[in-house]
Amino acid sequence: MCGIFGFTGHSSWKTSVLLQALCIADEVRGQHSTGLVVQTSTSDFFMSKKALRGKAFVARGHCAFLFNRKYGNALGHNRFATAGAVNDRNAHPFAVKVGAGKWNFGVHNGIVGDKEVIARDYGVRNHDVDSAVALGAIGKLQLQGYEVIDAIEEVTNFISPRADFAFAYLNGFEKAVYLWRSPDRPLTVIDARRLNLGRWFCSTPEIFRDAWSILRGALGDLKKVSKFEAVPYRLYRVADDGEFEVEPVRELKHTSRLAWGEGVERIFDAETPGGARWHRGSRHSSSNQRGLFGDGDSDVFQGRINCRPKGEIES
Repeated sequence: MCGIFGFTGHSSWKTSVLLQALCIADEVRGQHSTGLVVQTSTSDFFMSKKALRGKAFVARGHCAFLFNRKYGNALGHNRFATAGAVNDRNAHPFAVKVGAGKWNFGVHNGIVGDKEVIARDYGVRNHDVDSAVALGAIGKLQLQGYEVIDAIEEVTNFISPRADFAFAYLNGFEKAVYLWRSPDRPLTVIDARRLNLGRWFCSTPEIFRDAWSILRGALGDLKKVSKFEAVPYRLYRVADDGEFEVEPVRELKHTSRLAWGEGVERIFDAETPGGARWHRGSRHSSSNQRGLFGDGDSDVFQGRINCRPKGEIES
């Protein structure tokens, strides 16, 4: 079990301290390593990852880079090691080379399995960590000319009979994060725009709430923040474009059977008796999300990547 989290929006000291708090709160899902990567307003990337639990990662200053630059996207991860040694190299996020001087980044919670088969069939290096091999396969397809959505779908369909997963993939060229999961792994999407804190995702809402609580009211009223649980095999996209809408962009092909209510999506709505509506296969808007954190009115590689970063995936 690992934990993933991330952010898209206008960065500030508040988003930076919340990312720090998530490194700490999310360690309940893994204490073997912690990592963060951000994409700046100039499309540079800065990454720090260490074989440290979240508290130690923050205490030793590995999040300090958050406070001296503006960023629009961030991915974070706390690792519980299931494959591969516990070291800095095997920590998430993983950098995926998708062209000359071009990098994407990914984090994963779950077990992919059969990494040797994935590496052979997609022509990527057999990394110690199965997450890295799957992410490398996506990058390899992009190198071959696949659009990012098609590459994600191809690899997801390939691994779905064996794997369980929640993925976040930062596609650097378009400054967008893609989110998707299988029925076995949780993934919550969060809207804190009413507090000018952008969009977030986290493995569970409880972890996000705990991170918010660490900051003891500094961020505002959590009742103004809304959330929804990602539907299995539905691919979502959120971009650093000023709007920060989370849009479902594709129902992903997969060869395992869809569980969890056959893709029924639950969205709370204050106007509906009982506070809930049920949507099957519908696009949803942030306007349908109300009061999800309480009653009421319902929010190490450090440096520029212009060379070969540690932990990159050969494609």
